[in-house]
Amino acid sequence: MIAVRPLVVCGLVAPILMLGACVSGEKYEKSLQVRRSLQEQLVNVTNERDAMKSQLMSRDKQLEDARLNLTAMQSEYETVQGTVEELSLNNRDLAIQLSEMEINALPGTVSRRLAALAATNPDGMEYDEQTGALRFMSDFTFNSGQAVLKRDAGENLTALADVLQSDEADGFEIMVVGHTDDVKPSRSAAKYPTNLYLSAARAIAVRDELVRSGVAPERLTIAGKGEFQPLIANTPGGTPMNRRVEIFLYEIADSTTGADTEMVEAAEEYDEPMK
Repeated sequence: MIAVRPLVVCGLVAPILMLGACVSGEKYEKSLQVRRSLQEQLVNVTNERDAMKSQLMSRDKQLEDARLNLTAMQSEYETVQGTVEELSLNNRDLAIQLSEMEINALPGTVSRRLAALAATNPDGMEYDEQTGALRFMSDFTFNSGQAVLKRDAGENLTALADVLQSDEADGFEIMVVGHTDDVKPSRSAAKYPTNLYLSAARAIAVRDELVRSGVAPERLTIAGKGEFQPLIANTPGGTPMNRRVEIFLYEIADSTTGADTEMVEAAEEYDEPMK
């Protein structure tokens, strides 16, 4: 009996050891699976990170390329803009040179000075290089229905007088012509019963301001055209473009006929309407 007990004990211990070995093997296998899963996740995350880095680098390059393209386009635009401005100046000079070839054309120096004067106030003045006419828009020169010059208009006429008194322009007479649209005077109708009276009065106001600024009065002639020579078709309610005073320069004639004096005298009678 004594010899049997160790065997029994050994018989019990062996299965227990084998069971422990099995349990340890399963845990190890599960640990390996978990490790493999984590490794796979790490690889996936690393790949995603690298892909995102690649996309970010690609977008950074696209952004830099776009910036370079924008800089190049801005430079090209500035170049084109400079070319356009240069062509515009060249065209203006060519127009002036062409006008110099025509009869009674203005000298280039005078034409350029008139163009430069008009450019200082593009809303209130306009210079026509083809005709040599400097146009003062009435809405910037006079109040509605009136023939009293606004302050800014007086300053512009003083600058014009400087041009007219230059050596290059001294050989030209000056015609001042008033125009209106087809809206009849209302509040000032007692003083200016028709647009002819109003346009003539405005021409006289411009003429007088030029004389005050030093232009010889014998060089000046005025006329009032009323609404009868519009630049564009009149529209209901008034047409600002047709309300204007135009100044023309033409060569002094060798002999005078007195017609200009008669025109001035007739126009200056606007204060005494015909009965």
